[in-house]
Amino acid sequence: MEVTQLRRTIGWLYTQERIRRMQNIFNQERIKYQKSYDKWRENGPGAYQHFQQDDWYWKTETSYKDQRTNSGAARTESGIQPMSHHYAVLGLDRFRATPYTDAEIKTAFRQKAKEYHPDQNQRDKEAAEAKFKQVMVSYEAIKSERRAANY
Repeated sequence: MEVTQLRRTIGWLYTQERIRRMQNIFNQERIKYQKSYDKWRENGPGAYQHFQQDDWYWKTETSYKDQRTNSGAARTESGIQPMSHHYAVLGLDRFRATPYTDAEIKTAFRQKAKEYHPDQNQRDKEAAEAKFKQVMVSYEAIKSERRAANY
């Protein structure tokens, strides 16, 4: 009899704890939405916009194509560079009305490679080498993007 009573008591305590946790979560959500409604009521319906700027969703890359084609791209703290960055490194306009030919891209690459080659810049070899590597990475990223577009 005592064991059964003890089991019932433990079960009852466990159930009460679960109910308390669920009520706590419910109250947190209710308070959050109540604050949101109060802001809306203060500012008027036309002025209220709800954007979660700190949410991971708003910080993600919007184009999966860029993520796929930039696999060999230089990574920075923010992640993968967009294709427009690679075109800018070579001195090209990504959003030109007519697309660049392979010869134009190669010419732009050769000009930038010659400009930033470490042997041409004896004064600051380290900076020139870093810039030269960035030019190489950008050229490879553009080539791989164009190759992927052909398939």
